Amino acid sequence: MRLNGVNRFVERHADRAIYLILIGWAAFMLALKFRLAHFGLATDDLYNYANALYNTNFWDNWLYVARYEAGRHLPSLMFDHWQPTTLLLWPLVHLSGPHSLLVVQALAPAWACLFLARICRYIGLSGFDRLFAVTICLFSPYMMLAAMDSIEGFHATSLLLVFGAPLAWAALTRRWRMAFILMLLFLNVRENAALYILGAVLGYWIFKNRYFDNNRRTVLSLALAALVFFIGVKVAPMLAGVDNFHFSKVGHTVSTAAVLKFDFSQVDKDWAAYAIGLWPAALAPGAFMAVVPEALMLIAADKTIVNWYGMMLVMAGAAAAAFGLCRLRAWASSIAAQRALTIFLIAHMALLVTSSLSNVLGKHEIIIERYGFNVPERSLVAAREAIDPRCRTSVFFQAMKGFGDLPHLLYPHPIQVEQARFVIVSKRAELNLLHNRLQRDYAAANKASLEVLYEDAYLTVFKQASVACVNPASGDNSS
Repeated sequence: MRLNGVNRFVERHADRAIYLILIGWAAFMLALKFRLAHFGLATDDLYNYANALYNTNFWDNWLYVARYEAGRHLPSLMFDHWQPTTLLLWPLVHLSGPHSLLVVQALAPAWACLFLARICRYIGLSGFDRLFAVTICLFSPYMMLAAMDSIEGFHATSLLLVFGAPLAWAALTRRWRMAFILMLLFLNVRENAALYILGAVLGYWIFKNRYFDNNRRTVLSLALAALVFFIGVKVAPMLAGVDNFHFSKVGHTVSTAAVLKFDFSQVDKDWAAYAIGLWPAALAPGAFMAVVPEALMLIAADKTIVNWYGMMLVMAGAAAAAFGLCRLRAWASSIAAQRALTIFLIAHMALLVTSSLSNVLGKHEIIIERYGFNVPERSLVAAREAIDPRCRTSVFFQAMKGFGDLPHLLYPHPIQVEQARFVIVSKRAELNLLHNRLQRDYAAANKASLEVLYEDAYLTVFKQASVACVNPASGDNSS
């Protein structure tokens, strides 16, 4: 009777606890990300995407960034990765500014876990087990580190969570029209989304997972994924006269991978930790198959899971763990077995939450200590007034927040600095984040040909008189 009373109490309050955890986790992640932004971090991919959205006019500029034109000869981010779904963020950036993308990435896991909780309820998991599934998803170190994204800040792969989690729920509950729309949005987040559809299809064919109900829908889903993938990596780049940047490297990278020669010593050990953290998923191989193609591709390409790749892998893996836990509960029929399993799950959650929070907070502080540099607003405004905003301008990372909307924003990469009309350099000598030091060294080596337009305690604005305002290919060579 006592056990039943406890179960009733937990079941009655489980969803409330889940909502509180989601709110607390999201608030915690927002605080981390905006503190990083205050110190000029979380800027790399954040301003890559924000700048592309600022430049988008839905006519002749679609996700254009000068950084990729200068460094990779690409007219759009869509040929770095196929990502038209990113265009849905256009009004958000124009209305709320670049840092609104930090909010998207911080809230995406919490949003996805709302649907994970729904999936858990639909398949019959108790309140406590729903809480467990949400916890191992949110507090996985690979979810937390990817969501914090200390240097990059934002990556469009977070949209895989935004559309992938409701897609899984819609498919499971047989809301096929909704699932079709969500699948289109999901597949157009990035070309690797097709790998998750492939994995889910294989999981149905081999193990009869619950994401599909017949072969016709699996074939149609696979065909749609293949079509979008082919358009993204071949058709669209061919029409634009370019190559899909990353896909063109995949064949060589994978064919020369050490793992294909059975040299597993080169595989990142975090992959093993990822699988162990989702251990109940081993009992639901059909659902876990959804992550296998993407994981194998990343392992073969020697990629680590401790970045934005980890977000969707953790989410799909947590869903598989929910299915596995459902099966495990059915097997553990005695009260003693149920109680032992619950105690083990409590220990798992406690260890995961404490270790992940400690890990994330520690790395957060280290990043700020090593690379943090808060450039005051007055310095950014003064530097902005010293340049012609129509010209190519190379900006060090911690000052990006003052220049994110420039039509020809360049990064502190040596090749890009050479093409910049204006060069904005950090005054913090030990600031070695990425290419900041190389840009400062470039300015020192070419001091004779650079004119100082503005200087204060935080930054220096140089003008390269020998460099035209914008890329000559654009037809404007004004000086």
